Amino acid sequence: MSIARARAQAGFTLFEITVTVGILTVMILIMEGTLEATRKAERRLGAMRVVTDRGERITYELLDEVNASHKIFGGDSVGNDYLAALDLDRFPLLSGARLPLIDEAGRLSPDAVGAPHTGNVILFARESTAAPAFADGSGTIRYIDLYRFICVYPHATSRRIILDPPIQEARDLIVWRSVRFANHAQLVDIDDDDERDSVVADLVNRFGIEAAWDPNAAVDAAFFPLDGLGTLGGTPIPDPLIAEDVDASEGGLLSQANVQLAPTKAGDHHRRGIMTMEAPETWAPDGLEVKIVGLTGSRRVWMRLVVEAAAGKGSVGVHASTVVASPRDL
Repeated sequence: MSIARARAQAGFTLFEITVTVGILTVMILIMEGTLEATRKAERRLGAMRVVTDRGERITYELLDEVNASHKIFGGDSVGNDYLAALDLDRFPLLSGARLPLIDEAGRLSPDAVGAPHTGNVILFARESTAAPAFADGSGTIRYIDLYRFICVYPHATSRRIILDPPIQEARDLIVWRSVRFANHAQLVDIDDDDERDSVVADLVNRFGIEAAWDPNAAVDAAFFPLDGLGTLGGTPIPDPLIAEDVDASEGGLLSQANVQLAPTKAGDHHRRGIMTMEAPETWAPDGLEVKIVGLTGSRRVWMRLVVEAAAGKGSVGVHASTVVASPRDL
């Protein structure tokens, strides 16, 4: 047997095996690193798709709602009283959340230092479909305008969506809608007592409307009771509680998709406040920033929504959307 044949039959040497294993190990590590980088990129792209789609859709839905509003409330005594009258027990308002103080003489620019106007709650009333109420037994119809109050605000949930430190409870965005209210002035303007009684009774018994609203009054003087016999109360309801219509409310819009309002961070391009000049430790919009300027009839409402979602360990997808509404605000 030749020396060459003997070596061939002897197989691989220890050195050759060691080199081969080393090469395979390096290749496996490279492949694992590539796969992990690919997975991270896919998770981040997935998170960005979710926050972009959710943030943009909600922002433009809010734009349509606010543009159609009948009356928008600011952070003065009237607006704060209306906000306090809402039954928000199902999804409590986040502590520290506030209505924007309307700047009638201002422009859509950052607040002046020491004069905060920006808020993170939107409260307005908008018309619902008018109710065709029977005015008499012959079938005469009177169309009575109906209104709902809509409140958009942050709410602290018990969930934790971003698990990287510091771990915080997720904050959801709530869209709350009230029961409907009839136009008080239209009912008062019905001269015929029998017609008014018929209209009021039909509103109560067929449409479930239990009160009429005067948009020009403070909350304690704005709501008048209706009953099924056709009586329009002449005295406002004291300390009214504006009830939620659970069927019409949307509840939380973010956490169900594993998305949350992004906490304000001064040094972060997306998360920093734009209109507010207050230090974050004093007050922060935390994902929803609202400013209202202009006189009644020509108001502009600036809204900025910042949402985020987990994109894997140590990574978060963030998206900011900004729109400007021009409500009628009669």
